Amino acid sequence: MAANRIIASVIAFFLTMAGPAFLLASERTQEKRSSIGYQFSYTPSYQFETDLDSGGSFDVQRHFLRFDASRSVDRHWRVGIGLSLDVERWDFSDTGRLAGVDLWDEIFRPGISMPIVYRTDNNWRFGIIPSIEIAGADGADIDESLTYGVILSAARTFNPDLTLGVGGGIFDRLDQTEFFPFVVIDWQITDRLAITNPFRAGPVGPAGLELVYRPGGEAEIGLGGAYRSYRFRLDDSAAVADGIGQVDFVAAFVRWGWELGKRARLDLYGGALFGGQITVEDQDADELGDTDYDPSPFLGITFRGRF
Repeated sequence: MAANRIIASVIAFFLTMAGPAFLLASERTQEKRSSIGYQFSYTPSYQFETDLDSGGSFDVQRHFLRFDASRSVDRHWRVGIGLSLDVERWDFSDTGRLAGVDLWDEIFRPGISMPIVYRTDNNWRFGIIPSIEIAGADGADIDESLTYGVILSAARTFNPDLTLGVGGGIFDRLDQTEFFPFVVIDWQITDRLAITNPFRAGPVGPAGLELVYRPGGEAEIGLGGAYRSYRFRLDDSAAVADGIGQVDFVAAFVRWGWELGKRARLDLYGGALFGGQITVEDQDADELGDTDYDPSPFLGITFRGRF
């Protein structure tokens, strides 16, 4: 298991480098539409039953809702707002506690972000995305569940088929300040093959890298991966009131996508989660215990529309 953790950590570093750059990576699509654009998506997914190293097992149902609106102020500036709601339903079997803490049934994460992009006359694009989120298990104190931060990025379009950039994010996540670097990439290698950052919609979200193949017509196939780590406040009436839970994993996936006309698309996902770990901390972010879990397959579907 130690070897698996080391491998997962190495993979996580490289995948985190391709962080949440969905706004810049997809701006080429935005430019083809009117000055005001709206996008929405719904993603249900299911993580199959997985054994915990500490004993017992669990499975997870996840539901992700997204709504984004953006507007071109002029030829240089584009501003927007993004709304999100993540709901997770966890079902633990033959276990209910870790480090003396009752484990959760549901996790809720509503959030809002405000992306701003400035584009220069020499093909540079600079982005800033402040965001705030409430992340808590059912029964958690909302005032104790706020996370917030900002993402900064810079990217340059070298030609119509290649955009590259870098950036970094800094977040306060429940008594823990984190910084992560990332790269922005949108590279159309051939007419049918591209490397890009996954879009904001989908069961693994925007962070990571994806190799996309378009065989022709309205279909495309993607192969990618992403690292995920999120924290949430526990029930304020639990044995460790206002404690903190954390979930980490590396997701590898295959995606099949189809355009449904000009304004909608459907994507099917299948993959597995590796290097998974669940950690429990007290209200001061001092670790009380953790457990790894076995590789876990998952399935998901995303419907995305724009208008």
